[in-house]
This record gives sequence, C-alpha cells and structure tokens, in this order.
Amino acid sequence: MAKRDYYEVLGVPRTASGDEIKQAYRKLARQYHPDVAKENPKVAEEKFKELSEAYEVLANPETRHRYDVGGPSAVESDFGPGGFGWQNFTHVGDLEDLLGSNPIFQQLFGSFGGGLGMGGLGGGRRAGPSRGADIEMSLQLPLLAAVTGTKPTIEVPRESPCDACHGTGAKDGTALEVCSECGGSGQVRRVQNRGYTQLITVGQCPRCRGSGRRILQRCPVCDGAGRLRSTEKIEITVPPGMEDGAVLRVPGHGLAASGRGPAGDLYVQVVFEPLPHIRREGEDAYTETSVPLGVALLGGEVTVPTIEGHAVLKIPAGTQPETQFRLRGNGFPRFRGSSRGDLIVTAHVEVPRSLSGHEKDLLREALLPGGRPIGARKESLFRRRSS
Repeated sequence: MAKRDYYEVLGVPRTASGDEIKQAYRKLARQYHPDVAKENPKVAEEKFKELSEAYEVLANPETRHRYDVGGPSAVESDFGPGGFGWQNFTHVGDLEDLLGSNPIFQQLFGSFGGGLGMGGLGGGRRAGPSRGADIEMSLQLPLLAAVTGTKPTIEVPRESPCDACHGTGAKDGTALEVCSECGGSGQVRRVQNRGYTQLITVGQCPRCRGSGRRILQRCPVCDGAGRLRSTEKIEITVPPGMEDGAVLRVPGHGLAASGRGPAGDLYVQVVFEPLPHIRREGEDAYTETSVPLGVALLGGEVTVPTIEGHAVLKIPAGTQPETQFRLRGNGFPRFRGSSRGDLIVTAHVEVPRSLSGHEKDLLREALLPGGRPIGARKESLFRRRSS
C-alpha cells in the first residue's frame, strides 16, 4: 500500500518551517495519546507511528530534501528492509513532556532507548552500549554521473579491535590487573568538606581511564591501543538524478564502537564537477550558443554543447537574438524516475563588427526598402527636387 504524503500526515504545507513541523507533530501527538483515544488504543498507536515516521523524515533538513526530490523511495533505505520502526526514531526528547506517563509509549520507546542513546519515557534513563562515531566524506564525480549514475569504490578509514589482545591493549589479552585506584569500577569518588556540607564528585579514573583495568605489558601489535587502523574499500551506489551536494548514508560503515555497541554510519556527500557550458536547475540543463547572422536570417544548423558531449540544433530562418530552444530529454534524470528534463539553449546572434564594401552593398540591396544602394536613392531624389 502506498504511503501517504508526509506533509499530509502532519497537516502542514510543503513550505512549512522546522518549527511549524514540530508544532504540528506535538499537537497530533497529544490527539493520539492513548489516554485520550481510550476507545481504540491500538489504532492510536498505529496512527502515532505514522506521525512519527513523517516527523523523523521532515524534522531533518537533509532527509527532508531527499524526500522532496525523490519521494518516499529516497528515504526508505534509512529505515532498513522492514520499513520505519521505533528503533529509527531519534526525537524522543521532543515528546517526553507529553507522553512520559503513558505505559504504552514507555514500552515502545523504552525498549529502544538504550540503543539510540535515549532513555525510556518517564522510566528513567537506561544506559546501553554506546554507538560508534559517524564518518563524513566528500566524493567528487564528473557531471555525467548525475545522468548515468555510477557505483564508485571509496576507501574508508577504519578502526577495529586488535585480535592479538582482544581489544584490551595488553599482551595476549591477559597482562592486566585490577586498577588499584578505582578497584575496577573505572570511576573515582571524591569528597570535599566545606563547612557543614560535603561536595561529592564522581568522575573517570585517571589511572585506568575508565577501563577498570591496568595494563602490565602492552600488546606488541597495537602498542597498547587495543585497536588497529586500516582502510576498507566500499562500493556505493550513486543513482541517476542525484542533486549536487546530496548526502548518501551507508549504515554500519562508520567507526566501530568502543564496547559492544553498533558501529556508526558513513555519510558521503556527492559533489559533481561542473561543466563550463552547462548550468543545472533541477532536472533541466541550460547552455548558450552563437548563431552566425546568415544562419539566423536564412536558417541552418549549429552545434551546441550537451551533458554527454554535443548535439546539432536546427535554426529556423528569421531567428531573433536571445531566442531559447528546448532539446527535450537532454537534461538530467528525475531522481528515481524514468524520464529526463530538457536542455534549454539560448541563441546569441552574431553581428559582424566590420564589413567590406561589397558586403555592405549586398546587405543594402537585400534589406533596405527599394532594393537599391543608399547613394542611388539620394541621387534620384535630388534630381526630382531640382526639376
């Protein structure tokens, strides 16, 4: 079943600002709170999920732009093969004051809060395995790739646990002892007495840096770091019609987590190298060409630059300066669509800067009234007056 338009789901126009989208979402969240829709909480839950999916996409400027350009198919890969799930929702903080007391939503969000770095609503914060950091890269491609699409292979820096020490940084993974400073907790507690009050602070243990263990002998492979740096070759897909500056997300190809948490994501910004004679506006391309005066007057053909190379443009007789011609299907593809935009060509008529005497006589005879040179017309007029 086709998805409803996200703007329609939230009841906002496509020109709505980020604040307007947030206000609309919060208003609808109150409406479909199960405490309000008690007669059918299951329907309210499904409706709320639809609202949350729309808000997840439209609240982020990058995903909103991709959705505006390519529709639902342009963002569906962000949610995985099963579509949008509560594990994809990253705006729990926008709802805690509205839904924190409801057990249904505590169950929905609480089960995923740890993995997303968010706590369950109203149920206190729950720690979970931390997620690895994201990697951001820029990829430069020729402009033709925006028409044909491409699958380039890129090299991504990686950090992975050292197999020799199992990520501990100690030789053979066993040359460790419990930190004497923190007793293995990784934290130290300090108490300061100030008059009748005590100031208690808890922070990371400076001796073991929060690991709770102290390395007796460093791993010779990673020199005690516990991690090894390398590069990974990844093939990414750049679909036809992608806009310049758009960002591709490759889930799970960021940096590995320090613990058992999931790896971060890879974000690749695609930049297309401009062509000197082509300007892009959406799906249409624009270019210019010079047309000799004789071709503009009598008609003919000229060669114009295109994205792929060159094309022949037919110029009809009597073409006026700055006339625009449209070569259909010679623009950029519509994102995830089957059609292409057009190439709009502006014709600049070339006017000669200097002419020979013979060329001037020919133009006078062809273009001036009476078809005779100007000197002959003046002489005839003088004779009529004198007689």
